[in-house]
Amino acid sequence: MTTMLVALHVIICILLVITVLLQFGKGAEMGAVMGGGASQAVFSSSAKGNFLTKLTTVLAIGFMVNSIVLTTIKSRESKKSLFDNEAPIAAPLNSDVQALEKKDAPTAPAAQATETASPAAPVPATTNP
Repeated sequence: MTTMLVALHVIICILLVITVLLQFGKGAEMGAVMGGGASQAVFSSSAKGNFLTKLTTVLAIGFMVNSIVLTTIKSRESKKSLFDNEAPIAAPLNSDVQALEKKDAPTAPAAQATETASPAAPVPATTNP
């Protein structure tokens, strides 16, 4: 659906640019250069607009509505994370924990070695003269 709306948005943009460029501006004739266009009122009742101005208005409204719809769809999608479906990591990634494991590892085999070793021979007592 998003792809269809983006394609519609591009089509509306192209048509809007074309309709705006095809229109004549107010006072775009050569008489406007000499000051002759100043007597025309911009909002007069005689300038109700032809087909191109009405088409421009419809395309501009369509552009704005489509922009708002695309923005709301994308903002709802951005609340989702890529990591929502991932399983949590069980092992800590902290280097301190790894250092503690390395520190504890050498002492455990040494303790096991002393427990399994044969008892030492008795040391004779020395007498002092």
